[in-house]
Amino acid sequence: MTIAPLEGPQCPTPPTLAIVIVNFNSWPDCERLVEAMAAALTRIDGGCELILVDNASDAPPPSGVTGRSGIRVLLSPDNAGFAAGVNTAWRQTAARWLLLLNPDTFADSDLPSKILDRIASYEARAEGPPGIVGFALSNEDGSRQHSVGSFPTLAGCLLEVCTPRSRRKYWSLSRTRPGPVPWVTGACLLVQTVVLDQFGGMDEDFFLYHEEVALCRSARDRGWSVEFDDSITLGHLRPLQSRAISPVLRIVTRHSKLLYFLKFRPRWEARILGWVIACEARFRRLVCRMAGRTDDANAWNAVEWVARTLDSDRGLRGVEVRRFAERSILGASPAVRTVPRRRPRDSYRRRPIRLDDRNRSR
Repeated sequence: MTIAPLEGPQCPTPPTLAIVIVNFNSWPDCERLVEAMAAALTRIDGGCELILVDNASDAPPPSGVTGRSGIRVLLSPDNAGFAAGVNTAWRQTAARWLLLLNPDTFADSDLPSKILDRIASYEARAEGPPGIVGFALSNEDGSRQHSVGSFPTLAGCLLEVCTPRSRRKYWSLSRTRPGPVPWVTGACLLVQTVVLDQFGGMDEDFFLYHEEVALCRSARDRGWSVEFDDSITLGHLRPLQSRAISPVLRIVTRHSKLLYFLKFRPRWEARILGWVIACEARFRRLVCRMAGRTDDANAWNAVEWVARTLDSDRGLRGVEVRRFAERSILGASPAVRTVPRRRPRDSYRRRPIRLDDRNRSR
């Protein structure tokens, strides 16, 4: 994939931290976040840079995000997903740490300085720094937001039927404490680049969602610690668990959950979950058709196809999922492949380490 950079001034020496924002059609949010960070980056004087990766948004970058000191904008030719956007930034920076931020997060302008201070404290530990850190999130009204969870299991997924959507994926706030945790949300995630080095980047088989769960699981399997740190809090405007799900996102989220099970859980669990989701999709498709909700019915038809084929040579990966979902909403038959099949990738634990394909600017 060819990346077109919109060059801003480069840091003369490798920065400690690279703030990474992956954007798709969220320029107003990006412009607000960049504006907040811009002054701080100038004060830090090379200790931190900001890399904004645009995944082929409909509109070009506004002038408010280009040409600023310490900020680089990279234009991807296609929307290949969150993990692909993160990997684009990771390959273009020599920073020791990456801070992944959703465009719809917001923070004070001193956030970069606070993160650098926390990094210094992590690196001063006798036992060494954690591999991944998640910070506290808050809603727009200042209330706390869920950001930590347990690794998915079949029993947990079946119990989700009786659990409010806002809490299905995450620990309760009363349970969330600073220290080691299973995984932290990708809306605000600090990761050592050496962790990504070991896996060749984030897993691009996930188009959107569960890629951070997979990363944390793989990091823990390799002996890295994953921690929650509530000494820093960022706002997060539109978390998935508190907003309506579009038909396309419904297909993507079901695919991501099934893919996680296929990579990290026993094969029999993945098959049972696939069967359960296929049955759910068949029932919901019937209800939507009776109600005249064509797009939703098409989405559930696609979900059933995904559930039945993911563990086969027809199973979709990465950007294939988005293209398939968009086509399915228009009524195309899910059984028709819209993109060439590429070799499926197993979990991080089975994937060989690849460091020679990196193009890092040093």
